[in-house]
This record gives sequence, C-alpha cells and structure tokens, in this order.
Amino acid sequence: MSSKAEKDAIKHRLNAKLYKALLKEEATDKVKELCRDVEEKGLHILTIHDDTVLHAATYSRQSRLVLDLLEALPPDHLDKMTRQNHQGNTILHDAATSDNLDVAQKVLEKAPGLLSMRNHLGETALFRSVRYGKEKIFNFLMDKISSYSEANQQLFLWRSDKTTILHVAILAHHFDLALKIAEKFKYLVNERDADGMTGLQHLSCNPGAFLREDKVEFLQNIFNSIRLHCSSAIQSKVEEQETTRYESAMKLAKFLIEKDFSWEATYPGIDNSKPTLHKYGTGSHSVEKGVGQGPGLLMTSLGQSWDQPDTTTPLFMATKSGCIDIAEEILNCYPQAVEHIDEKGRNILHIAIKYRQLKIFELVKGYKCQ
Repeated sequence: MSSKAEKDAIKHRLNAKLYKALLKEEATDKVKELCRDVEEKGLHILTIHDDTVLHAATYSRQSRLVLDLLEALPPDHLDKMTRQNHQGNTILHDAATSDNLDVAQKVLEKAPGLLSMRNHLGETALFRSVRYGKEKIFNFLMDKISSYSEANQQLFLWRSDKTTILHVAILAHHFDLALKIAEKFKYLVNERDADGMTGLQHLSCNPGAFLREDKVEFLQNIFNSIRLHCSSAIQSKVEEQETTRYESAMKLAKFLIEKDFSWEATYPGIDNSKPTLHKYGTGSHSVEKGVGQGPGLLMTSLGQSWDQPDTTTPLFMATKSGCIDIAEEILNCYPQAVEHIDEKGRNILHIAIKYRQLKIFELVKGYKCQ
C-alpha cells in the first residue's frame, strides 16, 4: 500500500508541475522537459478528467507546444493518440475548437483514424468545429470527407440525438456557416432533431438574432448611459457586429423559408354557426365546436380523416416568439401560408392576439384569413 501511495504522490507532484507550466504559456520549455521524463510523453494523462498533456495544450491553443509534443512522440506511441477523455473527446476534437490548421493537419498526419472518432455525444471533430463556428477547420475536415459516399458522410453530419450540423450552427448563432451547410447539404434543411424541430423552426424561436427597432433603441440607450466610459469606436464595432449578424440571419432565413412548405399541412377550417359556450351535454352535437376543439373531434364531425399535420410550423412559432422578420419573410414568399390552421382551429391572427404580438397582427391584417 505504501508503494502505491508513494507512486500516487509522485504522479500528483508531476501533474502539478505540468499543470502550472501549462498555465504559463511562456513556460513551454518546462512542459517539454517534464514530458521527456515520463513514459507516455505528451500522451501522459494530466487531469482527473483523463485529459492528456496534448489535450490540455491543444484546448488552450498553445499551437507551437502541441506541434513540438507531437513531433517528439515515438512511433510506438502513435496508437495511443486515439485516447479519449471523460467526454470522449480526442486531441482532434479539441483542435476543432480553434482555427489552427497546422495542429489539425499534424494530428491527422500522425493518427488518420481520429477523423471518424465520435465523443460521448456522438460528435465527430467536424461536428464540433461547427458547434464552435470554426470555419477554417470545418472546410479542412470537409475536404477530408469529400470523397466519401453520402451514406458515409452522414456519420459526420449527425450526432446521437439526431441533431445535425445545421441545427447546431443555428443554435450557436453561426449563421454564415449555417447557410453554407444548408446550401451544400440541402437534405438537412427539413431534418428534425430529437425534439422534432427543423433548422427553420429553431431560427423562428430566436427573435434575438434579428435587429428589431426596440433592440436597436435598447442598445442605443445603453451606449448613451455609459457614453463617458465607452468610446465611439467600441460603439461602432458593436453596432457593426449586430448588423452583420442580422444580415447573416436574414440570408439564412430566406434560404430556409423558400424550401419550407410545412404550412401546406393544415387542419380544416370549420364554421359551425353555433358557438358552444358551456361544457355540458352528451349528445352528438357536443363534439361540434369551433376554435379550441381538439383535432380528433373536428375530424369526427366531418366523417373524414386526414394525416395530422405538424402543429408547430415556423410561421406560428415566429408569431409566438415575436420574430417579425421570419413571419414577414414567410408571408412575402408564400402569402397563401396565412391560411394555415393549427390543431385547435386557430389561424395566425388568433396566435398573434393570444401572444400579444401587435406588430405581427398589423402585418397580417392585410392578408386574407379564414
């Protein structure tokens, strides 16, 4: 027992020295010196999460150190480069969080098998590069799989929970990259994740991505209140970033909207002429109710059957969340979408009223609604 305790103490002291040296980026020589004295070199496990020295150096973007440690690995250690930490991430997964191509190239040169390895979320390094918005690494890794069949490429485009690279690019607000992905992999546009959401549906729930008047006014008020502490250059930069993000989000929205026809699947509009204000009665007429009646009863009253449409169309989701730009673009592109009725017999005006979206209500008033 004492022998094991002594070995553990030695290991902890070594890891403490390595960790301190990694925290000081100028102490790279110290890291290399310490790694030379351990059996596994840069693949020595450093943290309680099973990160190796190379994991830590890669994630902290110490590119020169990573390249030197990779070069120092003996040939019989290369099979250990597939080592994963507790999250299942390899060195290439960590390299994908930065745009340093030199590191990614060297890592794949040493261990090509890392390209298709997935972490515990089912993400390849390519998927992770999208999540972090690293377009250079994404392009580099895409080039590596460009000769693969469509079926084999899908390993890189989906993770275990059915989330695609398009979903994650939109959720992470990397709209330029999302548009590039949608244009390249058009079949991803209507793919649904584990929550049954398409990329456009996620975008429709995100009014913060769009530059509304009230948002511009809010930012302007902040800048005015801290004018003494905020230079005009900083203010201009923030405004430019907001404008660029808005333009990217709108380009993406237009592309996705053109390919979305979810509004076609609608429930029938029923005018019963006799609204029912009470909940009593057991006769056959008790099923004939107007707005608010469930889909099964609406269909029974007609003696007909339809496939139940998706009830969360981007148009209705944009209306609920107050995403005026999305709602307006859908109606500009497909004005007939205003006729869509959900499973409760509601059209877009009902939704706008319920969620107090006055601007969308005013927008829709000029269209024909049932």
